[in-house]
Amino acid sequence: MEKALKDYIIAQRKEAEEFSKQPGCWMGSMVHPSDTKYWNERVPTGTLKEFKRIQLEEDAYYCNADAYSKSFARSIDYSKMTDEELDLDIKEACEHMEHERKWYEEQEKQAQEEEAKLASTLGIDVPTLQRWLKQEAA
Repeated sequence: MEKALKDYIIAQRKEAEEFSKQPGCWMGSMVHPSDTKYWNERVPTGTLKEFKRIQLEEDAYYCNADAYSKSFARSIDYSKMTDEELDLDIKEACEHMEHERKWYEEQEKQAQEEEAKLASTLGIDVPTLQRWLKQEAA
């Protein structure tokens, strides 16, 4: 294993250890560099450059899986993409997820406003309306 990769792993493990000392905080750490079986399978060349590329491809896969679907993410050949293309792909997937999150928040807000308006029209409070609707559904 290249010294740069070993140093990178040790630094990440130290960061995780320090971060996890804070109350209510937890951070996972990478497998220790002495686990050669794991690292030989994970990063065959043992270089930091290969490790970072593998991580970038995996990040792109998981961002696409979260933003769209696993089948969509599996349909992309990340190995043929440049680092810049992968960075852009990740950025776009994250923007898509943020857009969806805001849309769902707006939908929830509108539903709550409509519920409050209906309750007001009926001269009751929202919990009473919710209870009535649950009873009606049952």
